[in-house]
Amino acid sequence: MTNLCELITSGASRVSFDAPTLARELEAYGEPEAAKLMLKMTPATHAKISEAALRFALESQSIDKAICLAAVEIFEGRPRLLRRKRRVYPK
Repeated sequence: MTNLCELITSGASRVSFDAPTLARELEAYGEPEAAKLMLKMTPATHAKISEAALRFALESQSIDKAICLAAVEIFEGRPRLLRRKRRVYPK
């Protein structure tokens, strides 16, 4: 992942991410449905999430969280908070 300062100074218009990695983060935030969709998304959906994530990254301290928020918004058609405030990884 890239840090927010690098994104801003580079003039980026989207956030780059790896779908399998972010599917794990979505699971940790309590979003198993979005995690499944993340692994099956089209390139067009990936691009939409990448663009929306930049907007969330400006409001969030974590790029991973920004991408998760963007994924939920794109998959569900509206923004909402993630089910968990903190990540809980399966053991």
